[in-house]
Amino acid sequence: MENQGTLQMRLLFVGDVMLGRLVNAVLQEKPPAYPWGDTLSLFYHADVRLCNLECVISDWGTPWSATPKVFHFRTDAKNIATLKAASIDAVSLANNHTLDFEYEGLFHMMSTLDAAGIHYAGAGATITEASEAAIWEVKGKKLGLIAFTDNEPGWEATEEQPGLVYIPIELKDKRAVKLLELVSKTKAVVDFLVVSAHWGSNWGYIPPAEHIPFAHALIDAGADVIFGHSVAPAIFSKIMPLMKESEMIRVFCLLLKRMDRP
Repeated sequence: MENQGTLQMRLLFVGDVMLGRLVNAVLQEKPPAYPWGDTLSLFYHADVRLCNLECVISDWGTPWSATPKVFHFRTDAKNIATLKAASIDAVSLANNHTLDFEYEGLFHMMSTLDAAGIHYAGAGATITEASEAAIWEVKGKKLGLIAFTDNEPGWEATEEQPGLVYIPIELKDKRAVKLLELVSKTKAVVDFLVVSAHWGSNWGYIPPAEHIPFAHALIDAGADVIFGHSVAPAIFSKIMPLMKESEMIRVFCLLLKRMDRP
């Protein structure tokens, strides 16, 4: 929305979106927009909508069995329409459920997201692909999304193995150093950069102490917003304005609890 030379951009961040299990069963009968309930107006009034996709959207693949895993979350490929119903622009795939249905499920999900025009970051056929920032344009400004997780180290992508961008929350770790370099490099070509972090254990309410300096390091490297989920959903952001003196981005955060019942 433009007013007297000021550009306002509304960014909406959704936490873990899990469309599997009972939600998937309900979506056999209900319309795609059903899981969002009465929150859809918030999505429609935002300019950019991002979420952490906490399930595999695919009809392919078998449950991960190479290492012990209790929960395997998958929703039918047709339910990409649920993301479209909320006008989701981009998703993080760097989390502990992206490989629940092995590499076949991951690759099919990536193809499904591509076909739907939904950007993604944090997983791929190689570490180079998984680390690549999603970049797109909104209102004449370039936005970027980088995603990583400190969950599931066994799913870490390499140049020889598909997987996730796995980064230990330790600033001296060489993977953390590379992440900070990627943030700086990406910020040089975008106007607004979001870093999605699926970090910590489930159901926390306070960000662990080590997350604070790590988030500040990411901001110092060029990130404008750190979008945290898994543990306490938290947003760390720079002080506005982020662009020109005549511009401002308003960041709105919508935190939805995991949907696991109709």
